[in-house]
Amino acid sequence: MLNVRILTGIVVLFATLAGLAPVHAAPAEPSPPVTVAQGHPGCAGITINTLQTPECDAVMAAHPYPDVSRIPYDLGVIAGKNFIYFKADEVPLYDGPDGEVIGTFTAGRSSYVNVLRMSGSWAEIRPGRWASLKNAVFAQPSTLTGVLINSMEMPFAWAIYDHCTSLTPGGPRNCRQSGSFRRYDLMNIYATVQVGEWDWHLVGPGQWTVQTNLSIVHPTPPAVFNWRWIGVSTYEQNLVAYEGTRPVMATLVSTGDMEEDWKRTDPGVWKVELFWEVGPMSGAAGSDDFYALDQVPYHMYFNWREALHGVYWHDNFGYYWSHGCVNLTVSDAKWLWDNWVTQDMRVYVYDEKPG
Repeated sequence: MLNVRILTGIVVLFATLAGLAPVHAAPAEPSPPVTVAQGHPGCAGITINTLQTPECDAVMAAHPYPDVSRIPYDLGVIAGKNFIYFKADEVPLYDGPDGEVIGTFTAGRSSYVNVLRMSGSWAEIRPGRWASLKNAVFAQPSTLTGVLINSMEMPFAWAIYDHCTSLTPGGPRNCRQSGSFRRYDLMNIYATVQVGEWDWHLVGPGQWTVQTNLSIVHPTPPAVFNWRWIGVSTYEQNLVAYEGTRPVMATLVSTGDMEEDWKRTDPGVWKVELFWEVGPMSGAAGSDDFYALDQVPYHMYFNWREALHGVYWHDNFGYYWSHGCVNLTVSDAKWLWDNWVTQDMRVYVYDEKPG
């Protein structure tokens, strides 16, 4: 299957280089979603006036953590590689370490280059072109990995901020008595109540947190498609791989800002049409947001210039951060590449809050 995918990608890539956009199949409309669960059925008695029930206490004791397994950390095709960016707009290039200047490299604040080899405080960044590492910063790929969902009786969530929880919904943060979560911690959502315009979620005994601290995965899909497909929530900044209505894998992502048209991730139903295992990405030439990135891993294009792909240059998952693509950790992109995404698979990008 991999050879077919790469061959198809090469064909479409040549069309791209020739200035020809690939022909899109008409996207299918999603089926209407059903009502989204806001907690565990055993905690249905929790309300703003009833914050504790014996039934819900039993659920929390029996299910203290989401029933998931971590995807292994694996950098795949970029394992062992080093990437750097320069804290300068123009970088002199030399013919060797401490050699003669033979040109310049236009860096930009969002440009990362693959280090071919190093010698002391020098790096060869293009064949025969060396740069000083004096103003260079090495990329640190995120160690976050998504999860495989074993079973799902209620929503679960990642903390996207370090935060303390509250003893009551809408109450003050109370680190000492209620507790706290670190960014990327996972938790079950046992019950939900609304305070003003915000949902507050019960995430443990005496632990309430507001929705803005979380990225939530719901057991009910946002739509229904046959076979395997992917849902990308730009509201929650997460991705879920589904088999029919069953959620199989979930992770945090970074999409383009929906309020900035030039770099938004377009909502709609798309089909994966191009695969490229590793290669460069660039864009926004001539602007302050110019970027050029070497060796981007696991491109899976679904909407012409929008793709699922791995990133090694940031760890901002759960927030808007991309120029329109769906950014994943390298480990998560590799898992989707190896195990899930196929030609013409549907990718449903949506922005609505569920429920």
